[in-house]
Amino acid sequence: MDTLKAELAEFQTLKDLKPILATQGPCLSAYIPLSSAPLNQALKANALEWKEVLRSLEPKIEQYGAEGRKLLEGISDFNAIWPNQEPHGRSIGVLRSPDVFLVTWVEQVTRRRAVLGPRFYIRPLLPDVTRDPAFYLLALSKKNVRMLRCTSRTADEIGFPAGVATNYDEYMNTAKPDHVRDNRATPGPSAGSSSGIVFGFGSVSDTEARDEYVAQFFRQIDRGINEILRGKTEPLVLCGVESELPIYRSINSYPHLAEESVQGAPNSLKSGEMHARALEAINRCYEHEVDEALSEYNHKVGGGASNRIKEVVKAAHDGRVLKLVVSDSLETTGAFNEATYTVKGRETGTPEDEDLVNDAVVQTILHAGQVLVAPNGKMPNGTPVAAIYRFSSAASR
Repeated sequence: MDTLKAELAEFQTLKDLKPILATQGPCLSAYIPLSSAPLNQALKANALEWKEVLRSLEPKIEQYGAEGRKLLEGISDFNAIWPNQEPHGRSIGVLRSPDVFLVTWVEQVTRRRAVLGPRFYIRPLLPDVTRDPAFYLLALSKKNVRMLRCTSRTADEIGFPAGVATNYDEYMNTAKPDHVRDNRATPGPSAGSSSGIVFGFGSVSDTEARDEYVAQFFRQIDRGINEILRGKTEPLVLCGVESELPIYRSINSYPHLAEESVQGAPNSLKSGEMHARALEAINRCYEHEVDEALSEYNHKVGGGASNRIKEVVKAAHDGRVLKLVVSDSLETTGAFNEATYTVKGRETGTPEDEDLVNDAVVQTILHAGQVLVAPNGKMPNGTPVAAIYRFSSAASR
């Protein structure tokens, strides 16, 4: 432990956390929000904040004796822990055990918190790792269709494959549609911007004809999208005018198209506004996912689901929790005894005390379950957890 050096870790998904969750304790987890002052001033402010958060651990450190004090010594110098660079998040977290020494940026503003216990305290990381860390944004504009790869902070344009037309007028002047309507009139060559396209729609309205041409244009965009995103699972968010969004949705073949979209002509949105509104769309998708999980919980509660913390903790250790919805702040302090397989839902005054919600989260991740975070107001009966089980009961121990 004396030679262990801090490493920078980037946790983007629940799976990224899994390797450290089974580590042998004691596990020290500390988080502080970072100062927004200029770098030199921020270093001083953050160092003072760090000293205060570690000071709050002193009573707990004594319970672990020499082993606990060793952990504290290893993280006492904040300026040595934090690289002298611009932060990549609004908060910073340090995870320290005899075998682990990791520093990670946290996108959200966390409250100052230090925890020493049998497992790492990872709840401040959940808002980042339970949501999609990256997504794609497709800006549908007849003048210039663009695609961007986005994170919460960045939006980088990606070029389309060769042969994909991104300008509608250019496409109409050079391409032929891959679909011909059955109810067209006697065919003949068109003129103007649609030169080269054979059409004649008889009873088909001008609006329907225009929509068909737009659909043909979007189909070759869709083919380009699938070439770029082959094998990807990140969501794709659409941005476009209200009349064209449903046309693209009707021909889309990428399986991870987000249900929420950004309405408005991309070229008319101010710098950064399209990205900001796409983030809002991604957040709405996450809220829908939480609502669907809680609806499923309501249908299964009583046999296939529970919000009783002791029951949920044991089920999580059994690997029975398929989905776990947790409050964004509510806690229940207690202890899980692995030897007797019992849960005490109150403080015991021993080093085994921990947030039982965090314990349930850790075990759910270790057993490949899904974790979601919800506001307190959405939690069933104001409880901190709502678990959906893989199966309704487990063999008694």
